Amino acid sequence: MTIVHINIGLGGGGAEHIILELAKKGNQDGVKTIVVSISNINLIAHKFIEQNIEIHYLNVSSILSFVAGLKKLHSILNPLNNVVLHCHMVHGLIMGICYRLRYKKLPIIFTLHNILVEHLYRRYILFFTKSLREADINFSASSNKWYLKPVHVIANGVDFAKFRMVEERFYNKDKEKFIFLFLGRIEEQKNPLFLINIVSDLKNSGINNFVIHIAGDGLMRKELQHLIAKNGFEDFVKILGFQNDIAKMMRNSHCLILPSLWEGLPVSLIEASASELPIVTTSVGSIPDYFNKTNCYISELSEFYKAMTEIITNYNEAKIRAKKLYNDNKSVFDIDSVYQKHKKLYEKYVK
Repeated sequence: MTIVHINIGLGGGGAEHIILELAKKGNQDGVKTIVVSISNINLIAHKFIEQNIEIHYLNVSSILSFVAGLKKLHSILNPLNNVVLHCHMVHGLIMGICYRLRYKKLPIIFTLHNILVEHLYRRYILFFTKSLREADINFSASSNKWYLKPVHVIANGVDFAKFRMVEERFYNKDKEKFIFLFLGRIEEQKNPLFLINIVSDLKNSGINNFVIHIAGDGLMRKELQHLIAKNGFEDFVKILGFQNDIAKMMRNSHCLILPSLWEGLPVSLIEASASELPIVTTSVGSIPDYFNKTNCYISELSEFYKAMTEIITNYNEAKIRAKKLYNDNKSVFDIDSVYQKHKKLYEKYVK
């Protein structure tokens, strides 16, 4: 069989990273895998190229180019046999549905990658195309919605071997700053401007020996930079931009923070799990299905800095929780398990 992943682009989000991991495992398993980017976004294209994963760009940017993109997709798929389309997020699904209606009735597997579908019209698109999809995937049973087919629960996954800590993580408060890592897009969903509130709260409570490293980029970067400068927080918040070696970032940090407003199942939390990196996060999306107060620090935004303070002052307890998180979820989040669940679903519907 041939698995064709269709996504809006090859940016740095969680959807793109799970596509990359699934494609890598597919190639290793001898399953032909193709990745199709609807747009020309290619931020992490080099990672696909390094793994010899076949990628195509449809270069869609308007309705007119959508038609041309659909024709290009047909030129890619037409010579292939036993194809399964794995469409990611609503844009990927729209492209897959249009292809199925216009050219060839191929089986469609759909992953929403989120709990929240904010726009009502998108919910109706999902509802009225149910019959055109063979299966819907999401991260937890709580993600079942009226506009989705009964979901197949498959979590996101990462290569645990890649992130495994070789040496025990230490924090020496007398010799080093405590490094918090914010890993994700600098956009509304991830709540990056809230970091300014966090710094103010920590400083007001007498904690000054820390820094927040921001690994990512996005539409709110300039606004965040302005607030950092306006408040004189340059020593406390460092925007590092998009990073290629996330495993190294994890090894060199003491704690991951994710004050998201809404989520699906963030890959950054799974990477932190594999790294045994303590976590402070909000309880949104599918996060509470896997993360809880026994294996990380779940917090309301109003109490977020208090959880961060607790980790700084009692780091040994934080490491105990991180070890428990690793043990709790390795069998769920490891990419080998995640890939096999996807493969089983593909095989069920391949023509």
